[in-house]
Amino acid sequence: MCLVFQDTVNIYTHCPEVSRLAALAGKYKVFLVIGVVERAGYTLYNTVLSFDSLGKYLGKHRKLMPTALERVFWGFGDGSTIPVYDTPLGKIGAVICWENRMPLIRTAMYAKGVQIYCAPTADALPSWQASMTHIALEGGCFVLTANQFCRRKDFPPPPEYTFGGHEEEPSPETAVCPGGSAIISPSGTVLAGPNYEGEALLTADLDLGEIVRAKFDFDVVGHYARPEVLSLTVKTEPKHAVSFTSTVG
Repeated sequence: MCLVFQDTVNIYTHCPEVSRLAALAGKYKVFLVIGVVERAGYTLYNTVLSFDSLGKYLGKHRKLMPTALERVFWGFGDGSTIPVYDTPLGKIGAVICWENRMPLIRTAMYAKGVQIYCAPTADALPSWQASMTHIALEGGCFVLTANQFCRRKDFPPPPEYTFGGHEEEPSPETAVCPGGSAIISPSGTVLAGPNYEGEALLTADLDLGEIVRAKFDFDVVGHYARPEVLSLTVKTEPKHAVSFTSTVG
């Protein structure tokens, strides 16, 4: 968990956890997209951070709409943190868990030209895979969805930590979140996964030429759009509870 301040130029300059993540991205020369718990003042956010292969922090996305009981403890993101980063690998962006079900944020990502659409989640249901395939087809993009695999023994024992929805306490080896990570092409082809067997590293070769071919058939924000009938306005300015103005003279 990171202590950050909204009024700093680089909000993560003094966060040791983020510095460690940046160093790992640079050490292994990977573009890293990872979920964190962000703290701004006294509010927590469900946030994704992005780093480039040189170990540079690129920015963040805060989940726009916390799901169900998440609203008890997560704050709400706004339109100022819906980035798509232009990288040597392609244009990379992330949308978190069930906000992937929100058609308008998906449309905003498509309009920004996302090519590698990252979808970290906690949803291991079969319906999630259907959603990911739909997004790949709808957006003409590669979808990389990652879900944790964890067993009961990975959590503190009761009564410190208990699981709802179970008639009795799960055994230590019970998979309480069975994963389902996958990589899907713009044609809807599953290139890797979904993996429900345990912790794993999924890999696939991504041919960005597939995006061109997919967009030729269907470009939801291009030749297949009808802006004179349907359009979207995204408010990208940060939303603050308090704004200060001054009158000169």
